[in-house]
Order: sequence, then structure tokens, then C-alpha cells
Amino acid sequence: MRHGMRLGTRILLGAVVTAWAAWVGAALAGDASALAKPAGYPSRPIEFIVPFDPGGGADASQRTFNKHAEPIIGQRLVIVNKPGAGGATGWAELVRAKPDGHTLAIVTPPFNIIPALVRPKQTAYKVDQFTNICIYAIVPDLLYAREGSQFKTLKDVIDYAKQNPGRIKAANTGTLGADYMTTLLIEDATGTKFTQIPFTGGAQALQATLAGTTDVMVGSSLYAVAQKGKLRPLAIATEKRDPQLPDIPTFKELGYDVVSERFRAIAGPPGLPREIVSYWGEVCKQVVENPQFRAEMDKVGQPAGYRGPGDAQKAIQQMTRDMQALVEKYDLAK
Repeated sequence: MRHGMRLGTRILLGAVVTAWAAWVGAALAGDASALAKPAGYPSRPIEFIVPFDPGGGADASQRTFNKHAEPIIGQRLVIVNKPGAGGATGWAELVRAKPDGHTLAIVTPPFNIIPALVRPKQTAYKVDQFTNICIYAIVPDLLYAREGSQFKTLKDVIDYAKQNPGRIKAANTGTLGADYMTTLLIEDATGTKFTQIPFTGGAQALQATLAGTTDVMVGSSLYAVAQKGKLRPLAIATEKRDPQLPDIPTFKELGYDVVSERFRAIAGPPGLPREIVSYWGEVCKQVVENPQFRAEMDKVGQPAGYRGPGDAQKAIQQMTRDMQALVEKYDLAK
């Protein structure tokens, strides 16, 4: 009898351990069975609108995300490139899509926010029409000067700018672009005035700053690594210091309320059911927690970072409020 009890106990414990191991394995592998799928979803391949040309940063990040999300979902995720009007063409198509979860898109705040605020009559969507699902990459902005510049700290820039209004030349990648708006945020918070010099792209703005044609530039955290020894990071626009760049002070700790990050996010059309939003939020979390995905995102220069549906919505709404305040203050709407 005792032997039978011990044998039964061993069998029971073995079954429990086996079941537990299978569950953990499924979770770690991103098995779709580890997530609660909405009934009947997805019933066919899911289209992901990328509103830019193939080969760009947004396209590369979404293809990387989709590669890791497909095994979790058990369905094909098809990239549909819809370039035009700085992304507005593809985003306008998203908000017209049927809200059944089979048409989603990458959104890249603040790039999808600015046109709707600055050119509302010419932009075929409103910011609040997007159903924001999750953020899977977060790239902070920094203020840079060239390494040999007289500006060794943010204080140097602010002191000079206050004594010489308009004398500091700030490179950007185009009027009303993300770096243009972040520069306005810096001016607004520090009580300074720069002269913004637009270029046709990031490479040109970088070269102008390195050559001393311009004095400072706003750029992503990628420059802090790729241009180390050439560009001097003065401050980073995050709430707290970046663990990857621990020696760079935040604007906030220096006394200036400047937070500016660029997101890679997933959104759906208006009216997307809550259960589909929640499901994709969990898929996104699993993808971002995958070390291989994180390594691949580092390679394409877009560090992985997760914010679920609620936090993503709050972050994007706050960014929208910040952009709206700048549009109104500087009378940028057309």
C-alpha cells in the first residue's frame, strides 16, 4: 500500500512537473497557446501598413518585429508599403480600414502627430483616430555639439544663447520635423533662441555640425555611439539617465523639463475591439522580451523598449499635448 502511494505520488508529481515545464517552454518560446486569443482571430494574414519606402528605418524595424511575432500568432504578417506625404498617405489608409484587427500599421510618433497638428486641413486623419496598441522601440533625443566646440556642457550653450540670441545655429532635418520640434522644446524650456538651419536629411545635418557650419544639433541616441569622439552629447531628453549612456545627464536633472523620445509603435484603426488590443499588447511584450529581437533591433539602430496599451496611449497623448503647445505658441499651423 505504501509502495503504491509512493508510486502514485511520483506519477502525479511527474505529471505536474511535465505540465509546468511544457507551459514554461511555451511561454519562453512565444507559443501562441500561451496567450488568450480572441475568438476566431486572426482568420487570415494580417496586413501591416508601413507608410514609407522599403529599406528605411521604420520598414526595417517592422520587418524585424513581424519576424518574431509570426510564430507567436501563428499567422502571416504581410508588410504593405504605402509611402507618400511623409507617412500621411499610409496612416490615412489605416484609419479608414475595417476595425477587425486584420489591418494594422507602424506609427512613429511624433512623425504621425506633427502633420495632423500643423496641416489639419491637408492631413486626411486626426491623431485621436489611431487605436494605439503598444510601443516596441524607444529612441531618445539628445542635444549634441561637435567634440572640438566651445560648448562643453548644456550650461555653456544656454549661457551663450542668452547673451547672444539667435547666434547659435542648430541643424535639423527639415522644418517641422521631429528634431525641429525638439529644438523648440529646448528653446522653450531654457528661455533661449537658436537659429534653426534645415537640411535635407540626417547625414547632411550631421556633417554640418561636425564641420562647424552649425553649432549644435538634436539627434537620436544612436549618434552617441556611432559618432563617439566626434560629437559631444550635452544632455539627453529622458526622464532618467539611459542605462546605455550613464554618463550623459538628463535635461531634467539639469533643471529643464525636456523629454523627447521617438517611438516605434503599433496602431489600429478607430474602433478596434479591446480584446484584440489586449492580445496584441501581450504579443508585443513577448517579442520585446526576446533577447534575439533586442539584439536585432540594436543592429538596425532602434533599441527595443516595451510600453503596453495603457502606457503607450498615455505616452503618445503626452507627446501630442507637447507638440500642440509648440504649434500654438509658435503659430505653426497652416
